[in-house]
Amino acid sequence: MLIELNHHQHGKTFEKLAKELHVTNDKVKSLTKKLAAKDLIRVDNDTVIETEAGKDLCKKVEKHRAETDQTITGMLSKDETLGLVNVLKKMLKSSEDNK
Repeated sequence: MLIELNHHQHGKTFEKLAKELHVTNDKVKSLTKKLAAKDLIRVDNDTVIETEAGKDLCKKVEKHRAETDQTITGMLSKDETLGLVNVLKKMLKSSEDNK
C-alpha cells in the first residue's frame, strides 16, 4: 500500500486502493488503521495519504530492493538472470491464477 501511495502525492481513496491492490475495501480500511497507528499514512476525507515517515520507509525498501537486485545479478550470468526472471514470472502467474 505504501509503495502504491508513494506514486500519488495527493493520495488515493479506499476504493481506488482496493482496486489497485486487488483486495476488498474492508481489507484496505483494516490495513490503513494499522499503518496510521504507525504514522506511515493519514486518512483525510476518505483519502489515504502517505506521511513523511511512510515516504522514508519506501525509500529504505527501494534501496534495499536495488541492493538485493545488484547482489543477485552480480552472482548470475545473463542467461541465469533471464532464467530466474522467467521462473519468478511463472510463479507470479500461478499465484494469480489460484486466486
